[in-house]
Amino acid sequence: MQLIPTNNSYKKKLSAKMALVWLLSVLFCFPVNVLWHWSGTLHGSLAFILALSIAHLAVTLFILPLRISGQLVAFMLLVIVYAIYCRGTDLLLKSSNFLICLVGLSLILFFIIVYQKHKLANYTDYSNYLKEKQIKEQEINQTEFSLNSNLETIRDDPKEADVVIDQMMKGITKFIAYLDNRPIYKEDLNLIINNFVIWDIFLKQRARSRNNVILIPSKVSFDELIQKLEVGLELECKQHTIPKFMIGSKDDKLPEKIICDVNQVVSLLTSVLLSMASLDTSNGFVSIQCYTTYLEYELARFSEDKSTTDVRFPAIALVIGHGAIPEEALPKIKNCYQNIAGDSQFNWHSVVQKESEWANIEKRNIQQIVRTHYGYLQFPTSPKKPMLVVLPCNVAAVRDKMIAAIIPSSTFIGSKELKISMIVLKKAYNSLCTLADMRPTVLDELFLLIRRCYGFRRHASGQLFYVRALGIAELVAKWVPYQPKPVYFSLLYGLVRYGGLPLPYVKANYSIDVYSFIENIISVNKRQDMEPCGLYIGSRLKRIINREQLFIPCIKFAERLYDLRHAKDYTSLEEVKHMAQETLTIDVELGKKYLNANIVEELVEAANQALQACKGIC
Repeated sequence: MQLIPTNNSYKKKLSAKMALVWLLSVLFCFPVNVLWHWSGTLHGSLAFILALSIAHLAVTLFILPLRISGQLVAFMLLVIVYAIYCRGTDLLLKSSNFLICLVGLSLILFFIIVYQKHKLANYTDYSNYLKEKQIKEQEINQTEFSLNSNLETIRDDPKEADVVIDQMMKGITKFIAYLDNRPIYKEDLNLIINNFVIWDIFLKQRARSRNNVILIPSKVSFDELIQKLEVGLELECKQHTIPKFMIGSKDDKLPEKIICDVNQVVSLLTSVLLSMASLDTSNGFVSIQCYTTYLEYELARFSEDKSTTDVRFPAIALVIGHGAIPEEALPKIKNCYQNIAGDSQFNWHSVVQKESEWANIEKRNIQQIVRTHYGYLQFPTSPKKPMLVVLPCNVAAVRDKMIAAIIPSSTFIGSKELKISMIVLKKAYNSLCTLADMRPTVLDELFLLIRRCYGFRRHASGQLFYVRALGIAELVAKWVPYQPKPVYFSLLYGLVRYGGLPLPYVKANYSIDVYSFIENIISVNKRQDMEPCGLYIGSRLKRIINREQLFIPCIKFAERLYDLRHAKDYTSLEEVKHMAQETLTIDVELGKKYLNANIVEELVEAANQALQACKGIC
């Protein structure tokens, strides 16, 4: 039974070899036959020999690889032309019409064969490319998986970052080497974008410090949180003893699980426990007492839209102190805490500085993590008193509520106005990137927030709110060039003042400097309040003004200048007159004292034009 298939396979191999021998013989004979016909005396008519030679060359061109057959056919054609030239042109004149048609058909035939073989070669290369591309995509997917799995590790253990960076750099350079000296297909663009998007995400995550990471909420139980806290303490205490801590509950209503950024909360508790343990000279344990309470957020404190009300969310209050905290030292747990971040809440105990005391960077980390979680923080006023940290039970619900409270605009605008506004948006984007030296990633985030908060709502001047905000930002960038901060403040101020963006959202997602500035500029109710207070030093009465204090009148004046330039679109002329008179009496005087003379000239000109427009309408 086994002899039959063996015999059949042997016959197939033998027939394949014979076919290959015959093919090579024919391919060898065709060029030799052409040379034999044209090297000696022509036997037969010229037309027949020429047609036979063209047929032989066409078969040779079709079967052999294009690189070989192309050169061989070109050489044979030169031999034929040379042979005809040596014998004279009299032979061509006898059958000129037929030869012209034959030459034309042969050129068309050769072109078709070359085109098809070139197309077939491209298909073959493309097929091989797709196979290699599939292999590269698998490698990239593996790299992406390892990258995403390593991001959390890097956040907890920055020492591992160098290894991951080296691996990513090797992957990137290997990918570039793969594309080098190769044709770029359409699929390559997606592959390049995907690969470098992964790298961009990694660099952004790597560049963020531990006190400014993205909020990644996840559900976790208290037991799991304690286990992660123990692991975090072990990693931080490789060179000294791990502090002992005890967690107790003063309330039976504690939820079984909470939703928070586990890594940030673990980092928060680790910093607090280590600092508390280092301040305790008796080498005792650190106590954590848990209570249930509520966190209240003012969603429409400064916004013109008062339809939204304050909201409350369940929260957990953590009282952290040394050892067994006496009852008189325990803070009185309130039924509700407001999400505030005033300086009074961040007062630190004023004692003699020691090496074991809290460092400023630890304070900033703790403050940032609590603010990112929309929480409440109260530092102890003395080393022996406990610390109070209040965190919401579901930080994801709080974060979503901040934006969900902003009612989307139901108004629509015409297509022409929409196109014009998009042109304004693009121009503003480019000018802010260049004039204010703002990073595109920051602008992208702000533009999305502007679009979400403003929608198609209009200001009293008739301008779309987002067009007005960008116009004001461009004025600020023009007055304070190459300074991204005032432009940043201007856009966020408009979002809180007119777009309904809650201040707790600004507090949680931006630095404390941004939050404090927005709160200060919104609290300015009168034009006279814009004057910087300054500081008097020594007997010279020399006043030193913080530069950021000047950003407040700068932003307010830019807002006023933009509105005055669009005074004709106001429905209330009395409001325009009041703005113009207020500008000429108060703003101009403040501008002469603290700002550039060009700004004052622009304000005066716009105010006078607004007054003339009011007279013309009346």
